[in-house]
Amino acid sequence: MAAVPERTGVAIVGAGPAGLVLAHLLGQASIPFVVVERQDDASLGRHPKAGLIEYRTVQQLRQAGIAGSVLDFTVRNHQCEFRTPAGSAMLDYGALTGGRSHYLYPQHQLVRRLADHLVAGGGQVRFGHTVQRVSAGPAGAVVTVTEPGGRHSEIGCEVVVGCDGARSTVAAAMPGLRVAARALPVRWLSVVAQAPPLAGHTIYGSHPRGFAGQMRRGPGQTRYYLEIPLTDTLARWPEQRIRDELSVRLLVPGRLGHGPPFGDVGCLDLRVRTAEPMQQGRLFLAGDAAHLITPAGGKGMNLAIQDAIELGGGLAERFGPGRDGARLAAYSATRLPAIWRAQAFSDWFLRIILAGGGDAGLGRDAGLGGEAGLGRDAGLSRESVAGEPCGFGRGLREGWVSALASDPLLARWFAHAYAGVDP
Repeated sequence: MAAVPERTGVAIVGAGPAGLVLAHLLGQASIPFVVVERQDDASLGRHPKAGLIEYRTVQQLRQAGIAGSVLDFTVRNHQCEFRTPAGSAMLDYGALTGGRSHYLYPQHQLVRRLADHLVAGGGQVRFGHTVQRVSAGPAGAVVTVTEPGGRHSEIGCEVVVGCDGARSTVAAAMPGLRVAARALPVRWLSVVAQAPPLAGHTIYGSHPRGFAGQMRRGPGQTRYYLEIPLTDTLARWPEQRIRDELSVRLLVPGRLGHGPPFGDVGCLDLRVRTAEPMQQGRLFLAGDAAHLITPAGGKGMNLAIQDAIELGGGLAERFGPGRDGARLAAYSATRLPAIWRAQAFSDWFLRIILAGGGDAGLGRDAGLGGEAGLGRDAGLSRESVAGEPCGFGRGLREGWVSALASDPLLARWFAHAYAGVDP
């Protein structure tokens, strides 16, 4: 006889920022839920990722009862600097937004804190469980999982929320999903250094040899990005070469030549994607399952958390005493405009910092339902590969940096869009 499926209200697939914030909100609303996470408990939150939290995100988390109780936001970042060989522009975007700057909270620490607090309060987070398939119909939804020991089981529920990343099993169960995607002809090295930052603010280095960036992650940890040719692999970039190239592009000769060994070093291919609608019947998407965005501007984790807060509010109203489903029905229509604004800002930002942004273009649309090929323009522009002292792309980058430094209206717009502050 087949096992009777376990029953719950909401099955959340994925214990990232979106899934865990949503779980906290459902717990507050007394809606039964279970979080299914493929990683084991020890692996969750192990690898450093994003770290900039927008002002509006913290405000929403505070209104939701999470900031100030589960998560404490204390460390701010209010300045960013654009460096080119021709000069530097420092923007105090905190001052331009009336003191409403970013907060620093590394994603791996945020996820670990949310998960630990959830489990300590009796919330169900099932680590090491892999979702095999999802099905939904008029009577409910079923999530089929493989448990750590290899046993298969089923979870019956009213709603399934996919917070399970770009290869979402929940998204795969939504036949009406349309995907607009773009593959950018760019590859970055992502480096975590167990060392203090070069300066107490974010640095964007726009150099003819390629982009380099410094992102603060705490007093003793720094994340660096380094633009490399699309055809390069990690094998071509030993640690000393990375250090030397960061020193050149960030205009800090010798300062990165030595130090503690780097922690995580990985390749990041820049791809963007937005799926719509973000809901279909009993199935919903949030975070990377619904949209991918480049690291430029630090929007990814913020969009994921904001998705979860809006979806959590809709589910609370739908399954609460009033049984009002209007907000839940409008979830996708509510979130997509904000997601596309973030995509547009990130795309614009890349044109300032990438060596190939002006000459090679930033990629081609894949249209609906597919991913773009990289085409013959893949890789860095001729200017960036050869390190030529001139080029149209270089002129565009320096023009934008000069405009940010001299045009108060442009600087104000950038500050609000960057920090996540409504004008």
